[in-house]
Amino acid sequence: MGKHLVKNGFVPGYYIWTYHGESERGREEVGRERADNYDTGVGDMIDDFHDAQVPPSTEQPEPTAKVFYDMLEAARQPLHKHTKVCKLDAIGQMMALKTQYSWSRDGFDAVMAVVAGWLPEGHVLPKTLYESKKILRALKMPYEQIHACPKGCILFRKEHEHGKYCPECKSSRYVEVDSGDGQMKQLKVPVNVLRYLPVIPRIQRLYMTEETAKQMTWHKVGKRYKKDGNERQMMIHPSDGEAWKSLDRKHKDKAAEARNVRIAMSTDGFNPFGMTSASYSCWPMFVIPLNLPPDVLMQRKHMFLSLIIPGPDYPGKNMSVYMQPLMDELKEAWVKGFRTYDRATGTNFDMFVWYQYSLHDLPAFAIFVGWCVHGKFPCL
Repeated sequence: MGKHLVKNGFVPGYYIWTYHGESERGREEVGRERADNYDTGVGDMIDDFHDAQVPPSTEQPEPTAKVFYDMLEAARQPLHKHTKVCKLDAIGQMMALKTQYSWSRDGFDAVMAVVAGWLPEGHVLPKTLYESKKILRALKMPYEQIHACPKGCILFRKEHEHGKYCPECKSSRYVEVDSGDGQMKQLKVPVNVLRYLPVIPRIQRLYMTEETAKQMTWHKVGKRYKKDGNERQMMIHPSDGEAWKSLDRKHKDKAAEARNVRIAMSTDGFNPFGMTSASYSCWPMFVIPLNLPPDVLMQRKHMFLSLIIPGPDYPGKNMSVYMQPLMDELKEAWVKGFRTYDRATGTNFDMFVWYQYSLHDLPAFAIFVGWCVHGKFPCL
């Protein structure tokens, strides 16, 4: 069979995999002459721009999606009439160079001015870093730095937002130095910072292109072909498991909508400075949408980094403290939902999200759920 497929192909003339989820889209409108050596990802986004087009007959996208589409529409124009390199692609590569070589704002502006002087009249290359960031603003995902107690007792948010000392252990929120008169003075540098990247906007972004929007309903409409020796359906996706089906029975209203999202969480500690350096334990928290088909479910691009829990010590019993922002976001996603635009159907819907599974080794599992994993306890 393999030799036959190599020689004759799957279907004569089958170059676009429309039978396997790939949309029939034209590539000729932005035939870029470029070499993206900096792995910016902008090239793939421009290639998929056709999927981001909103047909006139569809429902008006919700505000966040509309801003995203408007930005792509404005940024896809060529730099000038003698090239096919688009403005967004050029900005992406220049921003990648800025990051790679640590250019300052003034340095970036100077380079852009020099490059602009080489381009024909009427070009649309931005002149400054400010203008470039303004164009890319719709691509950005929200990001928060939340100050934490050095011992992990609390996060300085909500009622503790303006506090300078931990109400539990009285530790200073900021680095303290000797002021010279025997007193300690607080600087504006926080001792401990939790990095939080909200996950809901990233899940909503999956619905902004037609292919991934269709894949997000695979758990309900996808075909299962694998069977065991007794012709019984094999488990090939988390949705085939009893835990998934049990939740469907308990919450039929939310389970009825295939576009609602179930997620898995995964975390583990590592030393970002290498094994031979000083002891340090940093804990990233990943969120994985489980709606996707099995072959793309565990791809790196579908694992969303949500929290970076700082060291130097492992979080231990304070793991729940660091997870508060993520838990608040997921509670809102379960109770209220988020208005989301579905590119595949051209409609807006209320997307509900809930936690289904966690994926850890036993030590991480012990910290995540606060359970002993020694002796017979892991089996209980």
